[in-house]
Amino acid sequence: MSVLEKFGVEIFTQHNIFERISVDKPFRPDNPSFIFVKTGSIKLKQHFRDLEISANMFMVTDPQTVYEMISISDDFQSRMVSYKREFISALSLKFNRLITYRYFRQQMNIGVPFEPDELEVVWKSVNFLKYILDSETEMTYKKEIVEHLFSVFCYQMAGIISKEDSNSMSQMSRQEEIVFIFLNDLAQHHTHERSVEFYAQRQSITTRHLSAVVKDITGKSASQIISLIVMNEAKVLLNSSNKPVSEISGILGFSDPYSFSHFFKKHLGESPSQYRNQFEN
Repeated sequence: MSVLEKFGVEIFTQHNIFERISVDKPFRPDNPSFIFVKTGSIKLKQHFRDLEISANMFMVTDPQTVYEMISISDDFQSRMVSYKREFISALSLKFNRLITYRYFRQQMNIGVPFEPDELEVVWKSVNFLKYILDSETEMTYKKEIVEHLFSVFCYQMAGIISKEDSNSMSQMSRQEEIVFIFLNDLAQHHTHERSVEFYAQRQSITTRHLSAVVKDITGKSASQIISLIVMNEAKVLLNSSNKPVSEISGILGFSDPYSFSHFFKKHLGESPSQYRNQFEN
């Protein structure tokens, strides 16, 4: 049984973080995570834009999003706190809303900056939690200790996020709200709905208005983002599973493999099979 399965949380350093972050292909995290960078930088493609996290910054990753690593510096020093979503279900709803909102703000901006002294405190908390998790010493209440230390970490992060986003959370524009709902709807429905009309109707707005707002906030049209999300999903299914192309086309809601192949080739310039072949030994 893995540490994550046993305790609900697992911590990675720059030495083993790539057990969870693929280097050479698009990937989807199995569980949500916080990634902290103390020195150096890491650059990822997230959804529809590049995201660079450098020294004294952190980011939030989510299993609904496909990422692709672009580059990493030689002096990269990090911690990644990966946790099962149900592990924080007992924490306050306010904390969960903060994380969700922070994730949305992150898609519009770069990662979140820390004050150096704030990072130092969180870094020590994470290292102590890692020490307990890695300890082979018999501890009668080890699970309970882990739960409490993780709760301390979560409230530390909630305080930092709340302070960083206090103004923007209370001043979320109507345009940002529309994009926020669009991205959440897209994460849930992209495997069977690819029309801008569908997502506009869910918010009772016109397709023209949705497209204009999404373009204004993200720099890409709604249809471009829909195609990008579907393509990212297709890439992950092709490079991380042995499912036949015909099955993948069905999973993604295409009427037949030909339609899927045509869509894929239109956006990437090669067929699904050609894309998959580069990952086969």
